[in-house]
Amino acid sequence: MLETFLQFFDLHTVIWLFPIIFIFHDLEEIITIESSMSKYKYSSQKSPFIELTLKMRRKLGSTAAQLSVSATWILLIISFTTLMTAHFSLNGGGFLLYTAILNLFILQATMHIVQSIFFKGYTPGIITALFLLIPYCLIAYYSFFERGLIDGHLIFASIPVSLLMIPIFLVGNLLGRCFIH
Repeated sequence: MLETFLQFFDLHTVIWLFPIIFIFHDLEEIITIESSMSKYKYSSQKSPFIELTLKMRRKLGSTAAQLSVSATWILLIISFTTLMTAHFSLNGGGFLLYTAILNLFILQATMHIVQSIFFKGYTPGIITALFLLIPYCLIAYYSFFERGLIDGHLIFASIPVSLLMIPIFLVGNLLGRCFIH
């Protein structure tokens, strides 16, 4: 099935879909974050995981405006990485940074699933995580593997880079909290 899909998408299309998928995913989060926060704010029956999740969300920014600033920061990083990857892939350039960011979005999608299970319902971003983000990431990994652009070694090498990217992405949350009170 994936082979059929790859016939319709060349390498650059797969690469450039990343910022587009990110925009749709974060729009879902931005649109639903405030109603989601208020839904659980006064609930008296919260597990420790739910308490921790809500506390982290409040510290990282829990308004649509704050999340928008964060999303803009991350979109700039993703777009720059996408541009460089698309440009240099023509010349045999590497996919390390792109793969590292792809890893983070698989992790984020997994967290959306875990949160929805613990919250026993909808959490911001779960719909696009399930129907856009995870399928896109799997297609991108498959496409890059099939074309010989990434391999197991690169995936392993990208994990520390992914971990280094987390604080860089979190700067967006700090910017959101600083600029939007």
